[in-house]
Amino acid sequence: MEIPTNPEIPFFAYGAFRPGELAFLKIREFVDRCEQDGVPGTLRIRDGLPIADLASTNSQIDGFLIFFREGTQEEAHKKIVELEPDKQYEWKPIQSIGGQTANILAGLKPRKGSKELEEPWTGKNDPLFTSALEVIDEVLDDIQNHQSTWDLKPLFRLEMAYLLLWTAIERYASLRYHLYRNANQKVEEISTEMAFQNALRKYVKSEPDGNFRTVNRADNPEESYKLDPGNPKKSIKYYYQVRSNLTHRGKGIHADHHMMLSSLQELIAIFRETLAAAFAKSAQMLAENRGAASASS
Repeated sequence: MEIPTNPEIPFFAYGAFRPGELAFLKIREFVDRCEQDGVPGTLRIRDGLPIADLASTNSQIDGFLIFFREGTQEEAHKKIVELEPDKQYEWKPIQSIGGQTANILAGLKPRKGSKELEEPWTGKNDPLFTSALEVIDEVLDDIQNHQSTWDLKPLFRLEMAYLLLWTAIERYASLRYHLYRNANQKVEEISTEMAFQNALRKYVKSEPDGNFRTVNRADNPEESYKLDPGNPKKSIKYYYQVRSNLTHRGKGIHADHHMMLSSLQELIAIFRETLAAAFAKSAQMLAENRGAASASS
């Protein structure tokens, strides 16, 4: 997708780029100010993404006008198109309810395969960030209360929960960094986040022998990844390799159960703190804007 014809006018954000949402962090450094506004249209959702249906003028889509600093408009819009898929959206100029002309990412064939949303979209309510994590908690609670490491069923349940957790993590990486980039690339970017690094040091402890766990690749046993709270990039590769293996190894079932249980306990705690910190960081500028507006009035 190309940037809009006139990137100097503000960008109207109604979905993942709204202040307080994950994708706003991609453009935050270029933002001069944000103003709450709306545009005529209907908000719909397709494939988990909000899309604007501008054909309907009897309703209003709420969002924010995002004004970029002078000289940064093109770079900011390049960051936007890095994330948004051109099979879902197209750029259109639109006049907001407040009378401001802005660029909006309108949905392509918005009524095909979609349903109308009755309230503004927010990633905080994504089922993978809410219900999915609750399901994982339930699995952990049940297994810890009825541990039987020599039974394959608890191990398989741990593996299912771990795979579900990684589905949530990859959803996070998609909304924050890039929807269609290679999963490994997106996952590695999470390791650069301060919240991830702090949580890693907080929750990962060494084994009784003083060492940290190591996992070998199932398709290449000579290659291994070590969990190291001092090395976030290596650690996220460790957790991802555990996800990629998801197999038991005969007599190694006891070790596999320990590895899966420990990895799941650590990673869900790390992810929760990373997720909460990202949403809080995204909402910070909006709070600062409101504080500045209140002080000047």
